[in-house]
Amino acid sequence: MVKVAIIGGYGAMGRLFAKVLKKHGAEVVITGPREERGKRAGREMGVRYEKDNKKAASEADVVIVSVPIRKSVEVIREVAPAVKAGSMIMDLTSVKTLPCRAMERETDGGVEVLGCHPVFGPSVESLKGQNFVLCPIRGKKWQRWFEDIIRREGGRITIASPEEHDRVMGVVQGMTHFMLISAGVCMREMNLRLEESRKFASPVYQLIIDLIGRILEQDPNLYSEIQIYNIEAKKAREKYMEIARELEVLLSRGDKRGFIGEMVSAAKHFGDTKGAFERTQRILKDED
Repeated sequence: MVKVAIIGGYGAMGRLFAKVLKKHGAEVVITGPREERGKRAGREMGVRYEKDNKKAASEADVVIVSVPIRKSVEVIREVAPAVKAGSMIMDLTSVKTLPCRAMERETDGGVEVLGCHPVFGPSVESLKGQNFVLCPIRGKKWQRWFEDIIRREGGRITIASPEEHDRVMGVVQGMTHFMLISAGVCMREMNLRLEESRKFASPVYQLIIDLIGRILEQDPNLYSEIQIYNIEAKKAREKYMEIARELEVLLSRGDKRGFIGEMVSAAKHFGDTKGAFERTQRILKDED
């Protein structure tokens, strides 16, 4: 039986993975600093709680670090040296370069290292259709074991380097979250009454408002850490603001031709604008 230690396992994402891995026959141990909470979570999930992170890591075949981004490197430094040769350490954070390099640096060559970003929240009902980005650093045995479970659960796997992951996620998460949160803050500053605005709303506005609300409903600690700890998110935000200012200059001086040129050029780069239109049409139709 595969022994798995989930460091921070009584958190929402840790609980999700404990449930999935136990389902596939793993013996799961969870850890966390609050003993009473950990024991209660262990009883609820039918797994063992261990307060000592190093002890749990030293006894496991697979060690999964499931802690907030801001704590990931600190916790990796604590537990990685305790992981035994032939085992694997992996993390579940939304940023990959810093934790992956820490796991590689803090372990010897006999320990496998894998970065993992589950690109979804812990509230999902199943892993079917969910995206996982895996960043292999060292070793293959336990990576294949983990990939097999993901595929059996219906998940989709993308392989990338930590640097590539962070570069793409700088846009996928960093820029898009920033754009939507900025719009929400702007509406607050303009004192726009959302319910009143819905009386004037087009279907597209309704969709955008719900996207903004969906992001604002999420954990602000997580969303701030995604922005702060992924340096590529900073680059994406800066480029977004630069382009927004350039478009504002075009509009302020009444340069219709220039604005149209930028929009047409962006559409060509986007590519599947027709598909996007049709997909959102289906969403809007369902809303009706």
